[in-house]
Amino acid sequence: MVNTAKYFALLESLRFEQALANKTHESQLGAGSTIAQNLNILEKYAKQKVNQELHELCTLFQLTAEEEATIDCSDPAICYIIRLQHALQMLFSNINFDSDAKEDLISVAHLKLCIQATQELSYYALRCQLHEDFLKSPIFQEAQGKVKCNPLLLLLSVQFYVRLLPIRQFHIANSMELVQRDLLAATMSLRSQMDHPQLEAILGYLWRHESKSDFFRHVLLLKATPLCAPLAKTLHQQLLGKLNSTQGYASFVDALQQTPNVSATRNAEIVAGIVARKGFTQTAQHAMILQVLEFCSGSLKDANRMCVGVLSLRRLYELGSHNQQKIEAILSSHWQLLSDPEDLISGLILMDHEELCNRILLWQHLFCSSSVACLPSSLLLRYLPLLLQLYDGLPRELPAKKQLAVIISRCLDNLEREKELPAVVQRLFKWELEEEPIWQCLHQRILILPSTETDRIQVKVAPADHQLDHDMGRVLPSLLMSSSHHALTCNVFLALLGFMIRQLQEKSPRGVDFLSTETELVHFLQHKYQLKLNLLIALNQLVSHQPLRAQLSMHTKEFLQLLKDLLQQRLAAEEEATDQTLLLILSLLQELLERSEDLQLTESTRELQAQLRQLGSLSTNRLIQQSVQSLLNILQGEWRPSEALKLQPFQKARSLIEEKESHLQVYGIQMLLDLLQRKDPATMAQGHVIIALALSTLKDKESYTFLNCVRLFVALVHVMEAEVLDKLSDEYLSETADLDYRLVVGEAILKAAQELGPLCYRYKAVLLNCFMHGSRSPLHEFRMSAFANLAQLCRLLAYQVQNFFQELLDLINSELSATGGYLPAKRAAVFVLAELLNGMDNLLDYQEMLLPIYRLLRAIEAEDSCDPAMRQHAANGLKILNDKCRQLIKNCLEARELHKDIKVMGIKDKPPARRKPHILELN
Repeated sequence: MVNTAKYFALLESLRFEQALANKTHESQLGAGSTIAQNLNILEKYAKQKVNQELHELCTLFQLTAEEEATIDCSDPAICYIIRLQHALQMLFSNINFDSDAKEDLISVAHLKLCIQATQELSYYALRCQLHEDFLKSPIFQEAQGKVKCNPLLLLLSVQFYVRLLPIRQFHIANSMELVQRDLLAATMSLRSQMDHPQLEAILGYLWRHESKSDFFRHVLLLKATPLCAPLAKTLHQQLLGKLNSTQGYASFVDALQQTPNVSATRNAEIVAGIVARKGFTQTAQHAMILQVLEFCSGSLKDANRMCVGVLSLRRLYELGSHNQQKIEAILSSHWQLLSDPEDLISGLILMDHEELCNRILLWQHLFCSSSVACLPSSLLLRYLPLLLQLYDGLPRELPAKKQLAVIISRCLDNLEREKELPAVVQRLFKWELEEEPIWQCLHQRILILPSTETDRIQVKVAPADHQLDHDMGRVLPSLLMSSSHHALTCNVFLALLGFMIRQLQEKSPRGVDFLSTETELVHFLQHKYQLKLNLLIALNQLVSHQPLRAQLSMHTKEFLQLLKDLLQQRLAAEEEATDQTLLLILSLLQELLERSEDLQLTESTRELQAQLRQLGSLSTNRLIQQSVQSLLNILQGEWRPSEALKLQPFQKARSLIEEKESHLQVYGIQMLLDLLQRKDPATMAQGHVIIALALSTLKDKESYTFLNCVRLFVALVHVMEAEVLDKLSDEYLSETADLDYRLVVGEAILKAAQELGPLCYRYKAVLLNCFMHGSRSPLHEFRMSAFANLAQLCRLLAYQVQNFFQELLDLINSELSATGGYLPAKRAAVFVLAELLNGMDNLLDYQEMLLPIYRLLRAIEAEDSCDPAMRQHAANGLKILNDKCRQLIKNCLEARELHKDIKVMGIKDKPPARRKPHILELN
């Protein structure tokens, strides 16, 4: 047992220039003198010679006598390393750092000394003896040439630090981070020079027990230096080997994300470029796929980490068919529990809320995070029925329902429009899942039910007699109508219409065998009529979808061709089985023609007239006849837009303003502004409706909405100025209205008056009385707002305020003289006088008003105890008055200096000089 106090005293007497805590204070002494001083102190304390200390260390760390003999102890720097290392070994081996006993605890000061001594030793024993290529790096360059490199001494030091790192107290505030980096670099330096069994164990210890992300970060830092081939190969093998270890991928991503000023996209490219290489074995690639998927599953809430994982998975998928099959197999296992459960015990919970929602969110990231980085959407085709059934079963308010809609839309949108999309839609509606490739759907006994907790669900096994619904005629249209992907909706509609026409063209058998039971009847109806019914229901839903009209106007050629096929089939058929579908399409065509005059004039549309006339004469359906006659009127130019059609843009803007979402309301307001700017007659006639709508929207608490609503009032004032100002004034003075609403109304009044400019003098009584009445309000904030608005109005209507001046001055005096009044309201009252002076063009027209204003402003400005803001407003007013007086005097002086010269024309005028007559005047 050694005296630890003696060793602590020894450490206190040493100067640790290379410790991190001391590096900020540059020493006046050089490194060599510091080593010499510390070495002298160590030799005084040491009872043994340096060779004996070296022998003890070599014996402890199992170095042979031949290896010990190669270490030259004559170099002072090497002697310093050996003596300091021996002292620390003696000290640390006699302190039980794992014990919580009182007698084993050391003070914070002594712990700091131990950390500084460890950092000092690592600098000379590890960093200064690294491989020469490492020492060329900027981070190690300053250690070059300070210690003569000795591989066996470096091996001795490396083993010393492997025993020291498990002391957890030394890792406070990342004190050992640079020590670990130097230890890793030293181990790599030794591996390029010798093949010692301890080196691999050291690397294994660093990987298992220290931070894995730090390990990768240090390896990448070392690889950034130009290295010789053996050393670079050693580092690269170490990187790839650890990357394929457990938690290797996640740690590697963490290491890269700690790099400052590097975007998430750049990090994703770096990681994907390293992990997705053809040099890996197939087993390693499959292991990496599992790691990446596990990483993605644990990073669902972190978009940056998901970006890295998804790009890596895509690059691994592109490496070859084996990886593609592996990824497809893993994805298939995600829904195995729902498509083919092992246990079918009634009431058994197969999947809880978190598991299902996380699985759906993972798939959204994997397939929809980017158009380039995500997995190909062709992998989703097998799961379309299952995903649509899940979408139908989830509650509307659940975010997972929207995520499923995004996944399904991505899959359908990436299909080729002419062939692939119609084929997929046809297979969905026919529910042909057993054909190759086999599609997955939910098991017949799967049931999605609400959980006992609110807004949560459970996936359970239903009773044996339960049958799962797969009504694509309802599910698919509802998904498309709820999304904003209107181009996809149009493509699916055209695909369904073409499929419906093909179904109607199929010949049904003339006779039907006798149906003896109700089961046979249900089976017959299901197979013979259910498909057409589902298609008709789907088409009917999509036709009512308003955005479909705008999209169909861009695909009129294809739509008209389908209509021609349908008309031709109806004219050639004996029965009226197509009338319902035909009626839907004719009504849709009529609306498209009413919207577009260009479509009415196309050759394709004109060619329909003969078929329509023939259909009208043959059909006995009254609705078909009416629809045909309406279409013929449009095509022959006899149609005139109805009042409802004229009002359609206004109604669309109105419906948007009445929505709850702020961005939709503002979009509707902008549409109304555009209509008012174009002076749309139908919109101009709805002025009172617009005022009521704007007043209702002005109550919205969202500033983005009510500020745009103020813009609407500014535009309306050009259409109905009297009505707008009167209605706003009534709302402003309404005592029952909310205070915030009245303040916003005051802002709207002021903006409308400023828009009218000097022309608002016609409404001066309404405007001035409105704000003057508001300035008497007992509500402090409202009174302040009224004074502030009154100030702006006085500046605008200075020459119209004379009749109201005395009352205005009384209001201001009353506000200023009120004891304990509201200070912002007093400031606004003084601001009224300053703005009134600012609006005066000619002071001579306001002689009666100037003296009271001047006296009041002068009194406020001279009062030292007055509010600084009030005094500033008063000083600004006096400055304005001073400038205007100077300008008036200057103008008067200039007018007196003018010389007036009165001249009477025609008296004593000299005759004009006789000019030579023109040659044409000689005769």
